[in-house]
Amino acid sequence: MELHQHDVVYFGVVNLIDNGYVMGSIDVWKCRSCPQTFCEDKRFGMTDLAPEVGLPKIEPGSKWAALICTRNTGSNWTLIQAKPGNMIQHSCTTDTKLELKVGSDYSIEAGPASGIGQHRIILVENFVNAPVDVITGKKHLGTTNANQALGKPFSFTPPLSAAIIQPSRYNVLNLTSILFIVSGVSLGLQASFSLANPTVLGVLAILAVAVIASGIFLQRPKLWPATLGLVAVATAFAAQLWIQFTTGLTASETALDILLVAAVVAGWLSWSRVRSLRAKQWHPLDMPAYG
Repeated sequence: MELHQHDVVYFGVVNLIDNGYVMGSIDVWKCRSCPQTFCEDKRFGMTDLAPEVGLPKIEPGSKWAALICTRNTGSNWTLIQAKPGNMIQHSCTTDTKLELKVGSDYSIEAGPASGIGQHRIILVENFVNAPVDVITGKKHLGTTNANQALGKPFSFTPPLSAAIIQPSRYNVLNLTSILFIVSGVSLGLQASFSLANPTVLGVLAILAVAVIASGIFLQRPKLWPATLGLVAVATAFAAQLWIQFTTGLTASETALDILLVAAVVAGWLSWSRVRSLRAKQWHPLDMPAYG
């Protein structure tokens, strides 16, 4: 049972290349509200409507993939849902039927009924907005019959897509990460000066580890490390004020106060930036899926 109505938007495309010729493509769609991914295959000359209404859903534990069958006459492909241990029904020709077993690494396990072709599984998630060579299973770096630009997919991809966000927009996160780590180290040093007070030592040590960890994880633009870091430095600042109220103010503690205030401000800016990026990450491919 689904817990919500999927809000599906276009995410990108995987282009399948065989000896420089475009075999077809796989359109990738994602839900805004959950990790669910939907895929749809496209082939040149195919105009028939899909038998099902809407985008096909994937089975739990499976991944979208292209099953490649290569023979001496060329290659063909089928969009499948691959899951380690599962058997795939396949026909190399109209007169043959066989079962292929998916290995733990999403490769095809060797078996007595391997068919007359060479088979390979290409995971869709590894090649979004990129051309993939179906023979090698790696990114295609040459030209194609549809696009003579090296290493470019044949379909148009805007410079800013759902899958790629410019790294320069993360500068504030990098600066905040450094500030968190410096603040955590300073809290650790402050804790070392409080060996006579186990309570203060324990509180500062725990907060120091939390702030340093937040600074490390914040190097990845996710919401949870930004939230954890903001809460950690804000708690550290409150604890520092409480300690000063009970023990008195020193020059080193004043410097730590200034550092923690800067970390709180930077943490708030980073948290706001991550939320803003999450809200805008689908632009300009923000197209609702119909059907």
